Amino acid sequence: MYNFDKLVERKGTDCIKWDMTEKVYGHDVLPMFIADMDFEVLPELQEAMVKRASHPTFGYTAASPAYFENIIKWNKERNGLDMVKEDIIAVPGVVTAIAFALNALTKDGDKVLINTPVYNPFASTIKGLNRELVTSSLKCEGTHRVMDFEDMEAKMKDGVKMMILCNPHNPIGRVWTKEELNQLVELCAKYNVYLFSDEIHSDICYGGHKHCSILTVSEKAKEISFCAMAPSKTFNIAGLKSSMFIIQNPEIREKIAGSIGAFHVGIDLMAYKATEVCYGHGAKWVDELNEYLYENAKFVTEFCETQLPKVKTFVPEGTYLMWLDFSEYGLTQEELMNKLKDEANVGLNSGATYGDEGVGFARLNIGCPKSMVEQAMKQIKAAFDK
Repeated sequence: MYNFDKLVERKGTDCIKWDMTEKVYGHDVLPMFIADMDFEVLPELQEAMVKRASHPTFGYTAASPAYFENIIKWNKERNGLDMVKEDIIAVPGVVTAIAFALNALTKDGDKVLINTPVYNPFASTIKGLNRELVTSSLKCEGTHRVMDFEDMEAKMKDGVKMMILCNPHNPIGRVWTKEELNQLVELCAKYNVYLFSDEIHSDICYGGHKHCSILTVSEKAKEISFCAMAPSKTFNIAGLKSSMFIIQNPEIREKIAGSIGAFHVGIDLMAYKATEVCYGHGAKWVDELNEYLYENAKFVTEFCETQLPKVKTFVPEGTYLMWLDFSEYGLTQEELMNKLKDEANVGLNSGATYGDEGVGFARLNIGCPKSMVEQAMKQIKAAFDK
């Protein structure tokens, strides 16, 4: 049993979440924003980092055979995804991967489609590389969100070159089903649209939901799609900068590898070692983590239903992020975020960050000890009870 209830002091470690809250929010708040967990890492990982750091050289380093073997084994056992070593290209981050894919497969002015509300670097990277951002809002079915295939088809007809999918979806928490993904693949194939799947949250699923990688959907999916994943969210090692492309179409892989090669970007020796160790030893840790996160999510949902009924939320299917709807209070987005910051003294992400559909919402990070989640919800209740 791992102890996810343990409070870890992170201040003084140059941690963005804890050491920069005053800079981000103007004063010290309980930080429940950036997608970064507050749990101790896998013990085998810490041991491996200390052992490697004790060696007095830090020269150029290549991936070990175990790096590839453990990525392949992890994805086969947990996602039913078959791959070979050649399918894997290491990159520092998934957003970095998006930039490389856009650079390799599209040109200035090309249209790129995303489903909003969604992780904001999707939009900023597309626009930053002078591509045209095209959005399709997720449809609401109560608290459930689904893709609007009719709207997406209309936009693909108008010349979309690439779509960037978030699966599991941040901030909505959907874990897309194989049926939904197959419909998406067929649509992209019909209009010759490349499909990039951000699967960074793929290991965080609960409540009976199971991640379906885009590469397991069909042979057609392997031809037009590729994904990026990482141990960073799963094992709380974002500071080590380790992610990877999984590309099974040789032509797409060659183009993206060429784009990466032109910039001479890779990952460092600690990132290689951390990835190898986490995927090699972390299965039980992740299983227990998901059980813990599920309980946190259920607590927040029940708390809102019984003590903050104007705040609408739901247990996500995946990720450790929750989508809170404050719109019944009739506040502007600025008023909402100021109230959370200045009266509740809790730092959440503004829903508007993820698109116009997020106005009236805030994103809550539950990847922390339950006592912190309880404290945050009590402070929010006290502020909104006034």
